[in-house]
Amino acid sequence: MEIRFRSILLAITFLVMMPTTQLAAQSDEIDEDENTSLIEPEIERVEFDESQIDSYDFELAIYGGVLALENFDTNPVLGLKIGYHVSEDFFVQASYGNSDSGETSFEKLSGGAPLLSDDERDVEYYIFSIGFNLLPGEAFLTDSTTLNTVLYVSGGMGITEFAGDDRSTIAVAVGYRTIFIDGFSVDVEMRDLIFDMDIFGEDDDTTHNLELTLSLNLFF
Repeated sequence: MEIRFRSILLAITFLVMMPTTQLAAQSDEIDEDENTSLIEPEIERVEFDESQIDSYDFELAIYGGVLALENFDTNPVLGLKIGYHVSEDFFVQASYGNSDSGETSFEKLSGGAPLLSDDERDVEYYIFSIGFNLLPGEAFLTDSTTLNTVLYVSGGMGITEFAGDDRSTIAVAVGYRTIFIDGFSVDVEMRDLIFDMDIFGEDDDTTHNLELTLSLNLFF
């Protein structure tokens, strides 16, 4: 009787332990499959030529807008810019602009002899500036259209040819750039051309001459 009871107990124990053993074996097989699948793929290295990556360090721009000379009319201005982007945050730029001064408020009110000849009313300036990109961002035109943007500031020095004299000029500017496609952008810029003017008397008066322009920029 005792032997028969032991046989039944062993049979029950075997039946209980057998599924656990099978599950452990299946788990080991799954782990082996997973480990094998993790090391099986072989990634082939693709060689590339870094010289083929576009850098777009140089910039060429044409611009137009208005120039408000202090004590004179506001007149159209056209110009050209050439820039070099030293890094993502820092650039240097040379610009040339041409405009006209028009008449002074004194000439309009007095009706007397003009203060300047026609040639002396021509305005030309040459400015070299250093600029910094401050706030890169994005502009959302639609739910599916996003444009890269950047707010930048610049400052520099140059020469303004006006009223028969070459006038040392300080230029400070702030602009907003929108990149529409690769290598092309549109800038809106406000610039202050600061130089001395002695047309109305013997003492030089420091004038602030504001310029608002829209430029089309090509990067290469």
